Amino acid sequence: MQTFARQGERVCALEYLNRYVAPRKVEKVSRRGQKLWLVFETGEKLECCCEQCGESHGDDPLFTQDIEEVSVGRRALRFRVEDESGNLVVWFARGDHLHLHRNSLLRFRPARRSPAGRSVRPTHNPPPPEQP
Repeated sequence: MQTFARQGERVCALEYLNRYVAPRKVEKVSRRGQKLWLVFETGEKLECCCEQCGESHGDDPLFTQDIEEVSVGRRALRFRVEDESGNLVVWFARGDHLHLHRNSLLRFRPARRSPAGRSVRPTHNPPPPEQP
């Protein structure tokens, strides 16, 4: 499984989601071609892969509607892998949860962040002194 660097250490996708994404809100569901993504308020993207076949079905309105209804505007409280299937479960408040195929973890995309501690010293040329 792919690992991601964050705050000087490498973590797997599941650990990244639980440490840095939970309990963030799902800002929107984004569609690119047939791929459907949960986009969190921090910029992370989790592909919504069908629990049965492992593929994303952004072209299926009912699949998209089900995901939007349970997730948009809600906080993802935790992420866990089901023992028997290895699939991902996203838990929301009030016990609602979303079952996704384990491919969602393999296709997870962390947010793009600018390098930490960037320092800028803008150049300023003062106007010439006024002549009497």
